[in-house]
Amino acid sequence: MSSLKEAITWSGPAVVILFTIGRVESPLREGEFDMSGTGPDEVGLYEMSSEPRERQATVREYDLTFEEDRLDGPDFPAYLRECLRKASAHAEGIAWLTFEGAFHFDHLFTDDIADQIYGYCVAGDDPVVAWDRELMKSDGWKREIREVRSVLERDFPR
Repeated sequence: MSSLKEAITWSGPAVVILFTIGRVESPLREGEFDMSGTGPDEVGLYEMSSEPRERQATVREYDLTFEEDRLDGPDFPAYLRECLRKASAHAEGIAWLTFEGAFHFDHLFTDDIADQIYGYCVAGDDPVVAWDRELMKSDGWKREIREVRSVLERDFPR
């Protein structure tokens, strides 16, 4: 079992946590994560606190639950990229994949949590998924995450 899979399944079922920050008030509906014959077994939706209102943005968390063995499928990272693309476009902002407990608004896309983010997409750009724990610890990955932070600061200033 990969360390990435272990991190996703540490508390039981395989829960992929997808966050969005954007301008759109309406969330994605549960069935909208069903694509190309793949979809989560369950979808949880959580509205984040009013803390980001200073940025005039809506932040949502989608918990996509899967049977653990489905994470081993060779097409699973491609599926996650499509989820990121759809979520960022719908939010008109940024979507990202991260581990449980890695969300704090002041630390979004900073070096101290870069190794907790395993995918991201800025609306209109290509999604990126790092399905490799070692890549997530690299300086190159930190640079990519910093670039997402610069988009956050530009598009959702304080």
